[in-house]
Amino acid sequence: MRRESNTNAAIACCGAALACLVPVALHQTGVLGHLPDPPGALFDSDKITGSKDAHPLGIPDGLLGLASFGTTMALLIATRTRKKRPLLRAGLKAKLAIDASMASTNSVKQVVKFRRLCSWCTGTALATAGMVYFARRGAR
Repeated sequence: MRRESNTNAAIACCGAALACLVPVALHQTGVLGHLPDPPGALFDSDKITGSKDAHPLGIPDGLLGLASFGTTMALLIATRTRKKRPLLRAGLKAKLAIDASMASTNSVKQVVKFRRLCSWCTGTALATAGMVYFARRGAR
């Protein structure tokens, strides 16, 4: 039962990461004109998500993130059962490593390059950390 609850928590965290990325993608595609941030000078989501760094190969990274975390969600759901699925489980482990790496790299880049944070991206990074934590606990 504990394995299932950890997997469910990982799925919930993945859903939270997706929810944080939706406004970013809407802003990057011009549907939203402004991303609200918490008060203070620490956050500047509009500047960060509108930068060239946030558009690798000319594609908004919010859209790439939605596709990426959608894939992670599918893998989490597919590996949820007790059936042995070694290929899917290996794929999930690799995907979680990629997700964690990208989230941490993007967070560091924001601090180093912009000296600010995107609050929505920070939410995605925190949700990713939770997702990886619970998915690893569920795999034990």
